[in-house]
Amino acid sequence: MTNVKYFKSYKETNKNDKMENTSAALFISLSLVIFGISYYYFTTRHKERMEIIERGLNPDHFKGHSDFLPLLLIFGIISIGLALGIATGTWLSLLYPLQKIAVISFCIFLGLGLALISSYTILKKMQKRD
Repeated sequence: MTNVKYFKSYKETNKNDKMENTSAALFISLSLVIFGISYYYFTTRHKERMEIIERGLNPDHFKGHSDFLPLLLIFGIISIGLALGIATGTWLSLLYPLQKIAVISFCIFLGLGLALISSYTILKKMQKRD
């Protein structure tokens, strides 16, 4: 009887050892992949930039001039469109109680579509003005 208990406990410890080896190998592999991709990205990026600067482009060109205002405008208009779609869908679902889910989802997508179209037109007008 003691041999059976010893054999079972040996299997359990052997199984845990394999799990620890696998997780360690996975961690090392994942770390190497991340390091390799980042090393390749940064060295290639540096070489390309240096080559472009040698050909005569101003080095200030690579400084980040990001403008988040159009993105914020789009998110704001989309949020307003979704809110209006939910409110309209809830109001219309009182008139049509049997198709409540269909009416609410229709109004949400209609509000989202109208918000996207209006944000597109506003951004086009802003680009023409600039």
